[in-house]
Amino acid sequence: KFYVYQKRILMRMWSRMKKYNRKSATRWGNLKREGMLHKALFRCRLFSLKIYEMRDVEELTQQLQRYFGAQAECEGPLATSGAAVRILGIDLTQSLTPNQVGVLLGALSQFRIICVAGQDLQRFGLDHFERFANHWGAPVPHPNNFLRGGKSALSDGDSDGPFALIPFEQRRVAAVNLAFPGQLECLPHESPAVLVAANFHGPIKDPQMQVGQSGSWHTDIEYEPLPIYVSMFLCHHAPTSRGPKGTWVEMPDLSDPRPYLADSDHGLLKLRKDLPLNGETSFADTAAAFASLSQEEQSELASLHLRRRLNELDEGWLAPLVRTNPRSGIQSMHSPIFASRPGVRPPVQVDGKTMEVSRALLDRLESLVLQPQFRYDHIHVAGDVTIWDNYMTLHNSPPMKSGVSSVEDARLLYRLSCKGDPAIELPRRDSDAWLGANIPGSYRSPQTIVNLRQEPA
Repeated sequence: KFYVYQKRILMRMWSRMKKYNRKSATRWGNLKREGMLHKALFRCRLFSLKIYEMRDVEELTQQLQRYFGAQAECEGPLATSGAAVRILGIDLTQSLTPNQVGVLLGALSQFRIICVAGQDLQRFGLDHFERFANHWGAPVPHPNNFLRGGKSALSDGDSDGPFALIPFEQRRVAAVNLAFPGQLECLPHESPAVLVAANFHGPIKDPQMQVGQSGSWHTDIEYEPLPIYVSMFLCHHAPTSRGPKGTWVEMPDLSDPRPYLADSDHGLLKLRKDLPLNGETSFADTAAAFASLSQEEQSELASLHLRRRLNELDEGWLAPLVRTNPRSGIQSMHSPIFASRPGVRPPVQVDGKTMEVSRALLDRLESLVLQPQFRYDHIHVAGDVTIWDNYMTLHNSPPMKSGVSSVEDARLLYRLSCKGDPAIELPRRDSDAWLGANIPGSYRSPQTIVNLRQEPA
């Protein structure tokens, strides 16, 4: 009976796709004709008991209010490309029902970036944050929080060897709490999956404020065979101070190629360094960029595979350049960047092409993705949870102050990243074998987090 019911769901979904999305209908139709229905049914478990279709914000708002209540609202799209929505009126201290999870999963598959705004940080803690993350995938310990072969897993060069967690008192969080004691301290936690992203640490004795370079455009941990699917930020504090020009920091030197390759194309370098100046996180919409191409170009790119490697001497593995979201059917380019972490991870190579040809092709695609019409700079607000699909976006950290001596200059975020399939119900059912193959240290969120009690409203 379960199989028959899921088959009916699939057939209804295929029928609706024919009406609203011809490309997706063709894909599902091929599955049906080729006798691959069982594979499609495997995907169907992600849809729970409902088919969550949303072609615009109005439909998303209707679904939010149906399953979360009349107080739920939606704003957007926030980006000119059609990406990014802000959702209000949802309390993430409460456990989510399967239908509620389905609505949020559907929203991300359509809009690539969603912000669940307004969490009360007096009630919403990092245990709630990690419990919520379990719906999106298996939380992954951040490389800043563990060692490989006795050195940081995020250090330059080869990263291999035995896994070992860094003791909590030696992690960045411990130093962060010394900067503004009693004014701004990290939310309590011990999870290795939580990255503390702060522009301050240690006691403030002789502050020497400076503005550092931005990060590089990337997706999270795309250099592993199973890449990061979803990442999310919880904002604790965003900088409020503004300088003489009305921004938190001033535009950095665009002639300095760092952190990119020294021989980077000047035009591409300019696009890369066109970043916000008030501590926002920058995103680029690889789905909209892919959709802007001709059908011929899309077909050509969809046939390409990239050889990604963790270390310079690794053989590496092949990964598709173009991925299709199993919920929305939207196609996107996954990390179309030649060298997203120069000096830390090796460049990628297009299968069957030389490194020179690979770089030319990927630099061209990166130049496309970073065009203004595909960009979105997300403003962080305390209490906001911002979620993005790494297969459908690129992101970058902005130029920011360090060595700050004032809370008004402080930027404090927490990040979680997830691998694997979403889970509409908790606890997750990842096997020990799967965790051992894909999650550092076979980490699994403790039951004390997964079974967190409901907080009173």
